[in-house]
Amino acid sequence: MKVKLDEIIEALEFTNDGMDTSAYFNPQTYEIVYIDEFTTDISEEEKENIYDEYIGLPTKYYINEYSMMEDFIETIEDNRLYNQLYIAINGSGAFRRFKDTCINFDIIDDWYKFRDEKYKEIAIEWCKENNIEYI
Repeated sequence: MKVKLDEIIEALEFTNDGMDTSAYFNPQTYEIVYIDEFTTDISEEEKENIYDEYIGLPTKYYINEYSMMEDFIETIEDNRLYNQLYIAINGSGAFRRFKDTCINFDIIDDWYKFRDEKYKEIAIEWCKENNIEYI
């Protein structure tokens, strides 16, 4: 049995969306479950079993989309755009300003492609580390 890489990527993106949600992969059924502090449809005993028997997917702290933005900026050859993007990621509201700057300079599709590739790399690395075959 192989896991669909797209499902792992989707779980990574979901857990990185700002909520304190964790994703866990069941190596027996290949099911992904999500748990946060508000999860009420799973008993505490079931949660403990998940923590013990499932494999945790990388959290938003491991994924670190801010570092992805920095890495993306390093690929920019135009000095003006490079500087504008670095200014955008400083301080509160960095993600919004970064996206707005990418939109204004018409490179938002480049950013999404870059980010998607980084998520794919993280998913593949996680699968390999956990000996999980993927398609």
